Order: sequence, then structure tokens, then C-alpha cells
Amino acid sequence: MSDKLKIGFYWCAACGGCEISVLDIDEMILDVVEKADIVFWPCAMDPKYEDVEKMDDGEMDIVFINGSIRSDENREMVKLLRQKAKKVVAYGSCSSIGGLFGLGNLYDNDELMDYGYNTPSTDKDGVMPQEKNQVPEGDLHLPGLTHHVKALDEVVDVDVYLPGCPPLPNQLEEAFPALLSGDVGKYDLISQKSVCDVCPLEREEKKIPKLVPIQEKRLDPEDCILDQGVLCMGPATSGMCDAPCPEVGHPCIGCNGPVRGVKDQGARMASALGSVLGVEGEERMDEEEIKEVIRSVRDPTGSFYRFSLPKSYLRYKRRDLHE
Repeated sequence: MSDKLKIGFYWCAACGGCEISVLDIDEMILDVVEKADIVFWPCAMDPKYEDVEKMDDGEMDIVFINGSIRSDENREMVKLLRQKAKKVVAYGSCSSIGGLFGLGNLYDNDELMDYGYNTPSTDKDGVMPQEKNQVPEGDLHLPGLTHHVKALDEVVDVDVYLPGCPPLPNQLEEAFPALLSGDVGKYDLISQKSVCDVCPLEREEKKIPKLVPIQEKRLDPEDCILDQGVLCMGPATSGMCDAPCPEVGHPCIGCNGPVRGVKDQGARMASALGSVLGVEGEERMDEEEIKEVIRSVRDPTGSFYRFSLPKSYLRYKRRDLHE
């Protein structure tokens, strides 16, 4: 009998980048397969739902689940995988904090469907996708949408969080050995340092009068992007990525989610900006100056919560509706 670990991978509502990122560890994949057998991976294999149902409870040692929970099928499948696995890893930012899809929580499902299907290129006499349709071969069933986009831990217990969009090779080189050895805590793979803490750019923490879009600013490649008046999510974002985006002149967009121990990434960023923009401190702005500063922060929800809205205090549009 093999003493290898049994591991699985599953893809919920996501773009597929996390599935590909597993291969970014190059030759380390050989170390992984030496210690573990992949027994479930729909992206690379052809398992059926009933194959998972037939597994013993806890038969898989680790299941890596990426993507947010957006459909009834996602919800049912992760509950089944939770039953069949000893340990569940929220792999990637969609699974850990809700991800980009979470911005859909700004709208009701009816609004999203109307926006997506009532267009000149898709309008077919008002026909919309239905959960059940009859065809000559029988009934077809589509999974229904959940009331709102959820991170994985809204549906099942999560043992370890590994955020990133997707997790980068340097993160995986640390994560996989720790996960396979069992020597990792729930939040150990989330850094306590922010992107600013690991960023190589020189920061002076200047007071700036307002924010400007990056396309309107010629950046100095050596200086802090936020100091130059361009929104950068570095102060509010966990830094296990080693700040590759600011290093090449692109502001951090917050894809790793908040620093370990911080609940609300957007609130942390708003607080940081309050200091940088001079809204807080001894030389306080008057009301009109504050309004001008606020107007310079374009799309604050989409910027501050681009990846983490489902895990924020805001979460979703309609709190009075429950599934």
C-alpha cells in the first residue's frame, strides 16, 4: 500500500489561472509527485460526481479549491470535497477572499443577467438563460446562481489560506513543502508584512494633494508610486508576492488581499490614504478640500475592494435577502 499523500484540485468560479499556476513551480513538481498522488483534478482528469461520492470520508489528505462560490454546483461540490478531505486549502484569492468576481455583489443577480444578456449582440427576443430547458434528448439543467459571490469559508471550513491571483512561484515554493509535511497553520501562508514593507522603491511618505490616474502621470521608476500621487494598494495588501508590480512601475492592485490579521482591506487603504492625502493629522483640510480629495479617488469600491469585497464588512448589496 502506497504511503503517499492523496491530493486533489478543484476549480469553482474562476478564470483558470490558479489551475495553471500549479505548474509554475517547474521542477519542484517532481518533488510533489514523489510525495503525493493526485487522485482528483477535473482540469487534467475526467472524474465524475459519483466517483467523488464513492470515496471514503477523509480519503484525500489535501484538496486545493480555487475560485469563488457562485453557483449551486460550486456550493454542493465543495461541501462534498470537504467531507472527502482531511484538509482543505483555499487556493488563490477568489477562494480566499472572493476575488474579482466578488464585485458582482454590487448588483442583484437580475441586474447582472440583464446587463449580460440584453445587449445588441445577445438579445434573442428577450430569451434569457433558464435553469431547466427541454431538448429532444431530454431535460438540460444549468446550476442556479447563489444570492451573492462567496469566499470558500462562507460555505465550508477552511484549514489553510493561500491567496494570490494566482499564487506566484515564490509563494508555492514555500507553500507546497509546508502543506505536504503538515507543518503549516491556517494563516501561515499570508504575510504579516505589506507590499510596501517589501517594495524596493524609495518611499518618503509625502503628503500629496490628490490622486491622479496612472495614465496621466510620468512615473519616476525609483520612487514610491503612492508618493507620486498614483493610487497603489501596497499599504493595505499582503506582501508575500515580493512586490513585482511596483518594481516594474505598475501600482499594486491588491490581489493578495489584506495583511494577516486585517479584516477589511478597503478600510485599511482608506485609513492609509487619509494620512497620505492630509485628511488626517495636524494640518487638517477644510470641508471643500476634503471633498476634492475624495473626488480624486476614482471608483473607490472597485479599487479598494477589487479582490476582497465578499470578505469585507460591505460584502454584498442586499443584506435583507438570504438563501
